[in-house]
Amino acid sequence: MNEAMRKTAIYRPKEPILIVEDTRETQALLQGICKNMDVPAAIAQNGEAALGMLDEREFSLFIVDLMMPVMDGKTFISNLKKRLPDSVVLVETALDSPKTIIDIMKMGAFDYLIKPIDPELFQNSVARALEYKALRDHERNMSMSAGLKIRSQIEWLNYKESRRVADKDYTETKSVYNLKTSLSQGAGFGTLVSLIDVMSATMKTQGDSYVIGRDIVEMLVENNVYCRNQLDGLQATTAIMDEKFPLSRSSASAFVEAIPGMIRALAPYLEGKDLRITYPELKMNCELDLNFEKLGLMMEELIVNAYKYSVRGSTINIFGHISEGFFWLSVKNDVPEKPYGGIPARYEKLVVEPFFRLLPPDESAARVEKFGFGLGLAVVDNIVRKHNGVFLIHDVKDHTGKEPQSCVLAEALLPVIVDEKR
Repeated sequence: MNEAMRKTAIYRPKEPILIVEDTRETQALLQGICKNMDVPAAIAQNGEAALGMLDEREFSLFIVDLMMPVMDGKTFISNLKKRLPDSVVLVETALDSPKTIIDIMKMGAFDYLIKPIDPELFQNSVARALEYKALRDHERNMSMSAGLKIRSQIEWLNYKESRRVADKDYTETKSVYNLKTSLSQGAGFGTLVSLIDVMSATMKTQGDSYVIGRDIVEMLVENNVYCRNQLDGLQATTAIMDEKFPLSRSSASAFVEAIPGMIRALAPYLEGKDLRITYPELKMNCELDLNFEKLGLMMEELIVNAYKYSVRGSTINIFGHISEGFFWLSVKNDVPEKPYGGIPARYEKLVVEPFFRLLPPDESAARVEKFGFGLGLAVVDNIVRKHNGVFLIHDVKDHTGKEPQSCVLAEALLPVIVDEKR
């Protein structure tokens, strides 16, 4: 058993591979190689047939030919990613030009295979893809299990105690898996590594120089900016989490009045998605101990998070009220039912964990997002806790319109200061 087959035997998922290919000879070749690797594989004649098979069962990996009748590979992958954003795809192509490879990367493919298919290269690509799929599934299962052991939903003392007694080694292991996923997704380091791989495979020598496609260089330069932003965000996150910042006596009304200025820099991005914001109108006031600088970072992140996943043309609502000894600052945004929806109850605790990312990154937020790698809500949670408060984020249903609307509600609960002399 060669190395590729050995790894596949270790990391093979239970679900079969789906080979989306219209040529019978290639179907037989790929299915035969999969059989030799002890990996089950099914065949779909074209993209339309493959989409129909998704309703019948799950698949671990998709091997897709770009050129097919009825529905080509590119159209199929586009539909597949809408239904299954985390699907792992290997693309077959007879063209190895830089433009074709870049287009394949933009589709969200894990890897590509050049026709005619080399059996050994095919085995290695399938083994790597299945290993990646299995590790990601393990990460998801581990995170869901961890959700049963994390702090309670609301009560602050129980929350703090559960954090103190959490198993340190397990938490660190989970964070490593979460970081691995964040690094491999979206603009930044994951794309940068892929671009360098493409550059290495496609560049040509000309005397003492290398000739590299302009598209690749431009994408490298653009992703370098994202990488720098992400590194700055890591440094800022570390500083915030290590810092014991001071709190000063203020009021809920002063905080609410400061919110528009805190998020002013986000206005162009909100306009680009035709999003509006409504601000709180307080019926009661109260005294709070606040750090306005850190609350500004908190508000920016909550609005960026709402921006990324809001329905285009909708409204982001900010509310404020006093209840149960807390001032509640709430940010509500509409979310589409498909393809992602909001935050299922089993993930409500996990989304504030460092490096945990529930949904794929939004590339349009890469330049404005200060805390990448799934750290944004972890920073919010840290800032709120250092105000002796509680941070919650969960799904809600808005029934005020003609039809119920799925929403996500992010809430910072800041303790009200009670004058004991009164």
